[in-house]
Amino acid sequence: MTKSSRISKKEDEFSRPDRGERVKVTIALRVEGAFLDSSVGRLRIRGRITEASDDSVSTSGSHSVSITPGYGLTLRKEKWDPVYTTILDSARETRVRFLIVAIDRREAGVGLLSGTHLTVLSTIDSGASGKQGQEADADPFLRKVVGVLKNSWREGDVVVVAGPGHTKMALSNKVLADPDLRKNQVLVEGFDLAGSDGVRGLLKFEGFKKVAGESLLVKVQAIVEEVIRRIARGEGKVAYTLPRVAVAAQAGAVDSCLVSDDVFLRNMDEEQVVQVLNAVEQKGGEVYLCDSSLEAGKQVSSFGGIVATLRYALRP
Repeated sequence: MTKSSRISKKEDEFSRPDRGERVKVTIALRVEGAFLDSSVGRLRIRGRITEASDDSVSTSGSHSVSITPGYGLTLRKEKWDPVYTTILDSARETRVRFLIVAIDRREAGVGLLSGTHLTVLSTIDSGASGKQGQEADADPFLRKVVGVLKNSWREGDVVVVAGPGHTKMALSNKVLADPDLRKNQVLVEGFDLAGSDGVRGLLKFEGFKKVAGESLLVKVQAIVEEVIRRIARGEGKVAYTLPRVAVAAQAGAVDSCLVSDDVFLRNMDEEQVVQVLNAVEQKGGEVYLCDSSLEAGKQVSSFGGIVATLRYALRP
Protein backbone atom coordinates (compact mmCIF):
# COMPACT_ATOMS: atom_id res chain seq x y z
CA MET A 1 0.00 0.00 0.00
CA THR A 2 1.38 3.38 -0.98
CA LYS A 3 0.44 6.92 -1.96
CA SER A 4 0.08 8.12 -5.54
CA SER A 5 -1.79 10.80 -7.46
CA ARG A 6 -4.25 11.00 -10.33
CA ILE A 7 -5.91 13.63 -12.49
CA SER A 8 -9.48 14.35 -11.43
CA LYS A 9 -11.34 15.95 -14.35
CA LYS A 10 -14.39 18.10 -13.80
CA GLU A 11 -17.34 17.19 -15.96
CA ASP A 12 -19.62 20.18 -15.44
CA GLU A 13 -21.05 22.20 -18.28
CA PHE A 14 -18.34 24.87 -18.40
CA SER A 15 -15.21 22.78 -17.69
CA ARG A 16 -12.49 22.12 -20.24
CA PRO A 17 -12.25 18.39 -21.01
CA ASP A 18 -8.44 18.46 -21.29
CA ARG A 19 -7.75 19.90 -17.84
CA GLY A 20 -8.10 18.50 -14.36
CA GLU A 21 -6.90 18.66 -10.79
CA ARG A 22 -4.19 16.33 -9.53
CA VAL A 23 -5.34 14.74 -6.27
CA LYS A 24 -3.49 12.41 -3.89
CA VAL A 25 -4.82 8.89 -3.35
CA THR A 26 -3.75 5.86 -1.33
CA ILE A 27 -3.76 2.63 -3.27
CA ALA A 28 -2.95 -1.01 -2.66
CA LEU A 29 -1.30 -3.05 -5.41
CA ARG A 30 -0.99 -6.79 -5.90
CA VAL A 31 2.56 -6.77 -7.24
CA GLU A 32 3.08 -8.35 -10.66
CA GLY A 33 6.58 -7.09 -11.38
CA ALA A 34 9.47 -5.19 -9.79
CA PHE A 35 12.40 -3.64 -11.64
CA LEU A 36 15.50 -2.35 -9.86
CA ASP A 37 17.59 0.51 -11.23
CA SER A 38 20.58 0.58 -8.88
CA SER A 39 22.27 3.41 -10.79
CA VAL A 40 19.63 5.90 -9.64
CA GLY A 41 18.54 4.11 -6.46
CA ARG A 42 15.00 3.45 -7.69
CA LEU A 43 12.66 0.46 -7.59
CA ARG A 44 9.82 0.41 -10.09
CA ILE A 45 6.81 -1.64 -8.95
CA ARG A 46 3.92 -2.63 -11.23
CA GLY A 47 0.69 -4.37 -10.26
CA ARG A 48 -3.09 -4.56 -10.17
CA ILE A 49 -5.01 -2.10 -8.01
CA THR A 50 -6.88 -3.92 -5.22
CA GLU A 51 -7.85 -1.00 -2.97
CA ALA A 52 -8.10 2.78 -3.38
CA SER A 53 -9.02 5.68 -1.12
CA ASP A 54 -10.81 7.46 -3.97
CA ASP A 55 -13.94 5.85 -5.41
CA SER A 56 -13.11 7.21 -8.85
CA VAL A 57 -10.05 4.94 -9.05
CA SER A 58 -10.97 1.63 -10.62
CA THR A 59 -9.85 -1.44 -8.69
CA SER A 60 -9.76 -3.38 -11.94
CA GLY A 61 -6.94 -1.27 -13.36
CA SER A 62 -3.15 -1.43 -13.27
CA HIS A 63 -0.68 1.04 -11.81
CA SER A 64 3.06 1.48 -11.39
CA VAL A 65 5.00 3.45 -8.82
CA SER A 66 8.67 4.40 -8.34
CA ILE A 67 10.13 3.71 -4.89
CA THR A 68 13.17 5.75 -3.85
CA PRO A 69 15.05 6.00 -0.53
CA GLY A 70 12.80 7.62 2.08
CA TYR A 71 9.60 6.72 0.24
CA GLY A 72 6.93 5.32 2.57
CA LEU A 73 4.89 2.20 1.85
CA THR A 74 3.22 -0.69 3.66
CA LEU A 75 4.27 -4.19 2.62
CA ARG A 76 2.03 -7.23 2.99
CA LYS A 77 2.89 -10.84 2.22
CA GLU A 78 0.82 -13.96 2.66
CA LYS A 79 3.86 -15.68 4.10
CA TRP A 80 6.72 -13.90 5.86
CA ASP A 81 10.01 -15.70 6.31
CA PRO A 82 12.80 -14.60 8.69
CA VAL A 83 15.09 -13.93 5.71
CA TYR A 84 12.86 -11.02 4.65
CA THR A 85 13.35 -9.41 8.06
CA THR A 86 17.09 -9.99 7.78
CA ILE A 87 17.22 -8.27 4.39
CA LEU A 88 15.21 -5.27 5.62
CA ASP A 89 17.17 -4.97 8.87
CA SER A 90 20.49 -5.10 7.00
CA ALA A 91 19.53 -1.89 5.19
CA ARG A 92 19.26 0.04 8.45
CA GLU A 93 22.09 -1.52 10.43
CA THR A 94 24.51 1.01 11.84
CA ARG A 95 27.66 0.65 9.77
CA VAL A 96 30.49 3.01 8.95
CA ARG A 97 29.67 4.89 5.77
CA PHE A 98 32.27 6.30 3.40
CA LEU A 99 31.88 9.60 1.56
CA ILE A 100 34.26 9.21 -1.38
CA VAL A 101 35.71 12.00 -3.54
CA ALA A 102 37.74 11.25 -6.68
CA ILE A 103 39.03 14.62 -7.88
CA ASP A 104 41.42 16.31 -10.28
CA ARG A 105 41.59 19.92 -11.50
CA ARG A 106 38.82 19.37 -14.05
CA GLU A 107 36.16 17.31 -12.28
CA ALA A 108 35.17 15.64 -9.05
CA GLY A 109 32.98 12.63 -8.41
CA VAL A 110 31.33 12.28 -5.00
CA GLY A 111 29.93 8.93 -3.87
CA LEU A 112 28.44 7.34 -0.77
CA LEU A 113 29.35 3.77 0.16
CA SER A 114 26.99 2.20 2.68
CA GLY A 115 27.30 -1.54 3.25
CA THR A 116 27.75 -3.04 -0.22
CA HIS A 117 25.81 -0.29 -1.99
CA LEU A 118 27.45 2.65 -3.76
CA THR A 119 25.54 5.77 -4.79
CA VAL A 120 27.23 8.37 -6.97
CA LEU A 121 25.89 11.56 -5.40
CA SER A 122 27.26 14.11 -7.83
CA THR A 123 29.74 14.83 -10.60
CA ILE A 124 31.05 18.39 -10.50
CA ASP A 125 32.85 20.14 -13.38
CA SER A 126 35.45 22.74 -12.40
CA GLY A 127 35.24 24.65 -15.68
CA ALA A 128 39.03 24.48 -16.09
CA SER A 129 40.38 23.67 -19.55
CA GLY A 130 43.79 22.83 -20.94
CA LYS A 131 46.75 24.04 -18.89
CA GLN A 132 45.53 27.59 -18.53
CA GLY A 133 43.55 27.08 -15.32
CA GLN A 134 44.95 28.88 -12.31
CA GLU A 135 44.91 27.78 -8.68
CA ALA A 136 42.78 30.80 -7.69
CA ASP A 137 40.01 29.57 -9.99
CA ALA A 138 39.74 26.30 -8.06
CA ASP A 139 38.22 27.79 -4.91
CA PRO A 140 34.57 27.92 -6.11
CA PHE A 141 34.97 24.37 -7.46
CA LEU A 142 36.29 23.08 -4.14
CA ARG A 143 33.51 24.83 -2.21
CA LYS A 144 30.92 23.04 -4.36
CA VAL A 145 32.50 19.69 -3.57
CA VAL A 146 32.55 20.47 0.16
CA GLY A 147 28.90 21.53 -0.09
CA VAL A 148 27.91 18.14 -1.53
CA LEU A 149 29.83 16.40 1.24
CA LYS A 150 28.16 18.47 3.96
CA ASN A 151 24.68 17.80 2.55
CA SER A 152 25.23 14.03 2.82
CA TRP A 153 27.46 13.80 5.90
CA ARG A 154 26.22 12.30 9.14
CA GLU A 155 28.00 11.57 12.41
CA GLY A 156 30.51 8.74 12.05
CA ASP A 157 31.03 9.03 8.28
CA VAL A 158 34.56 8.69 6.91
CA VAL A 159 35.50 11.19 4.20
CA VAL A 160 37.93 9.67 1.68
CA VAL A 161 39.72 11.97 -0.77
CA ALA A 162 41.71 10.62 -3.73
CA GLY A 163 42.84 11.59 -7.21
CA PRO A 164 45.86 12.71 -9.25
CA GLY A 165 47.73 15.99 -8.90
CA HIS A 166 47.56 18.62 -6.18
CA THR A 167 43.81 19.32 -6.30
CA LYS A 168 43.10 16.54 -3.84
CA MET A 169 45.45 18.22 -1.35
CA ALA A 170 43.62 21.54 -1.76
CA LEU A 171 40.30 19.76 -1.17
CA SER A 172 41.73 17.94 1.84
CA ASN A 173 42.64 21.30 3.36
CA LYS A 174 39.07 22.53 2.76
CA VAL A 175 37.68 19.41 4.44
CA LEU A 176 40.02 19.85 7.41
CA ALA A 177 38.72 23.39 7.84
CA ASP A 178 35.16 22.12 8.36
CA PRO A 179 34.31 21.21 11.99
CA ASP A 180 32.23 18.16 11.01
CA LEU A 181 33.95 16.75 7.93
CA ARG A 182 37.39 16.97 9.58
CA LYS A 183 36.41 14.45 12.29
CA ASN A 184 37.31 11.46 10.14
CA GLN A 185 39.09 12.28 6.90
CA VAL A 186 41.48 10.02 4.99
CA LEU A 187 43.71 11.01 2.07
CA VAL A 188 44.48 8.17 -0.36
CA GLU A 189 47.70 8.52 -2.36
CA GLY A 190 48.67 6.89 -5.66
CA PHE A 191 45.23 6.88 -7.27
CA ASP A 192 44.97 8.58 -10.67
CA LEU A 193 41.28 8.60 -11.65
CA ALA A 194 38.64 11.27 -11.05
CA GLY A 195 34.91 11.75 -11.55
CA SER A 196 32.28 9.03 -11.24
CA ASP A 197 34.64 6.47 -12.83
CA GLY A 198 37.19 7.35 -10.16
CA VAL A 199 34.64 6.81 -7.37
CA ARG A 200 33.83 3.32 -8.67
CA GLY A 201 37.47 2.50 -9.43
CA LEU A 202 38.63 3.50 -5.96
CA LEU A 203 36.63 0.65 -4.41
CA LYS A 204 39.07 -1.84 -5.97
CA PHE A 205 42.20 0.17 -5.15
CA GLU A 206 44.45 -1.38 -2.48
CA GLY A 207 44.90 1.96 -0.74
CA PHE A 208 41.15 2.21 -0.19
CA LYS A 209 40.86 -1.41 0.93
CA LYS A 210 43.34 -0.64 3.71
CA VAL A 211 41.20 2.31 4.82
CA ALA A 212 37.93 0.39 4.63
CA GLY A 213 39.26 -3.00 5.71
CA GLU A 214 36.31 -3.68 8.04
CA SER A 215 33.62 -2.53 5.59
CA LEU A 216 31.04 -4.96 4.29
CA LEU A 217 32.00 -4.26 0.66
CA VAL A 218 35.66 -5.14 1.21
CA LYS A 219 34.58 -8.37 2.92
CA VAL A 220 32.32 -9.24 -0.03
CA GLN A 221 35.11 -8.44 -2.52
CA ALA A 222 37.44 -10.76 -0.60
CA ILE A 223 34.88 -13.58 -0.76
CA VAL A 224 34.43 -13.09 -4.52
CA GLU A 225 38.20 -13.21 -5.02
CA GLU A 226 38.35 -16.41 -2.97
CA VAL A 227 35.57 -17.95 -5.07
CA ILE A 228 37.46 -17.17 -8.29
CA ARG A 229 40.72 -18.50 -6.81
CA ARG A 230 39.09 -21.80 -5.81
CA ILE A 231 37.46 -22.23 -9.21
CA ALA A 232 40.75 -21.50 -11.00
CA ARG A 233 42.50 -24.14 -8.89
CA GLY A 234 39.76 -26.69 -9.40
CA GLU A 235 38.94 -26.85 -5.68
CA GLY A 236 35.61 -28.33 -4.71
CA LYS A 237 34.86 -25.98 -1.83
CA VAL A 238 32.65 -23.65 -3.86
CA ALA A 239 29.11 -23.82 -5.23
CA TYR A 240 27.24 -21.55 -7.62
CA THR A 241 23.78 -21.40 -9.23
CA LEU A 242 20.73 -21.95 -7.05
CA PRO A 243 20.40 -25.77 -7.35
CA ARG A 244 24.03 -26.38 -6.32
CA VAL A 245 23.96 -23.88 -3.48
CA ALA A 246 20.69 -25.44 -2.31
CA VAL A 247 22.36 -28.86 -2.00
CA ALA A 248 25.30 -27.37 -0.11
CA ALA A 249 22.96 -25.43 2.21
CA GLN A 250 20.98 -28.52 3.13
CA ALA A 251 24.23 -30.35 3.87
CA GLY A 252 25.32 -27.55 6.20
CA ALA A 253 28.44 -26.99 4.11
CA VAL A 254 28.02 -23.28 3.33
CA ASP A 255 30.42 -20.91 5.04
CA SER A 256 29.55 -17.68 3.16
CA CYS A 257 26.81 -17.09 0.59
CA LEU A 258 26.72 -14.09 -1.74
CA VAL A 259 23.43 -13.14 -3.39
CA SER A 260 23.09 -10.49 -6.08
CA ASP A 261 20.28 -7.99 -5.52
CA ASP A 262 18.92 -8.89 -8.97
CA VAL A 263 18.39 -12.54 -8.03
CA PHE A 264 14.61 -12.13 -7.77
CA LEU A 265 14.52 -10.65 -11.28
CA ARG A 266 15.90 -13.82 -12.86
CA ASN A 267 12.59 -15.72 -12.95
CA MET A 268 13.81 -17.89 -10.08
CA ASP A 269 11.40 -19.53 -7.70
CA GLU A 270 11.26 -16.93 -4.91
CA GLU A 271 10.17 -19.55 -2.39
CA GLN A 272 13.19 -21.72 -3.17
CA VAL A 273 15.60 -18.77 -2.92
CA VAL A 274 14.20 -17.91 0.52
CA GLN A 275 14.42 -21.53 1.68
CA VAL A 276 18.07 -21.74 0.61
CA LEU A 277 19.04 -18.52 2.38
CA ASN A 278 17.19 -19.62 5.51
CA ALA A 279 18.98 -22.98 5.43
CA VAL A 280 22.38 -21.25 5.11
CA GLU A 281 21.75 -19.08 8.16
CA GLN A 282 20.15 -21.83 10.24
CA LYS A 283 23.28 -23.96 9.79
CA GLY A 284 25.76 -21.24 10.72
CA GLY A 285 26.54 -19.71 7.32
CA GLU A 286 26.67 -15.99 6.52
CA VAL A 287 24.49 -14.40 3.82
CA TYR A 288 25.56 -11.18 2.05
CA LEU A 289 23.39 -9.18 -0.36
CA CYS A 290 25.48 -7.62 -3.15
CA ASP A 291 24.88 -4.50 -5.23
CA SER A 292 24.68 -5.75 -8.85
CA SER A 293 25.81 -2.35 -10.17
CA LEU A 294 29.29 -2.82 -8.64
CA GLU A 295 32.05 -5.13 -9.86
CA ALA A 296 31.67 -7.64 -7.03
CA GLY A 297 27.90 -7.80 -7.55
CA LYS A 298 28.33 -8.23 -11.31
CA GLN A 299 30.63 -11.17 -10.71
CA VAL A 300 28.06 -12.77 -8.39
CA SER A 301 25.42 -12.20 -11.08
CA SER A 302 27.65 -14.00 -13.59
CA PHE A 303 27.53 -17.08 -11.34
CA GLY A 304 23.75 -17.21 -11.63
CA GLY A 305 23.02 -14.62 -8.96
CA ILE A 306 24.16 -16.75 -6.04
CA VAL A 307 27.51 -18.27 -5.05
CA ALA A 308 28.88 -19.83 -1.87
CA THR A 309 32.19 -20.77 -0.31
CA LEU A 310 32.03 -24.16 1.40
CA ARG A 311 33.54 -25.54 4.57
CA TYR A 312 34.26 -28.80 2.80
CA ALA A 313 33.89 -30.20 -0.70
CA LEU A 314 30.76 -32.16 -1.51
CA ARG A 315 30.77 -35.38 -3.43
CA PRO A 316 29.62 -35.04 -7.06
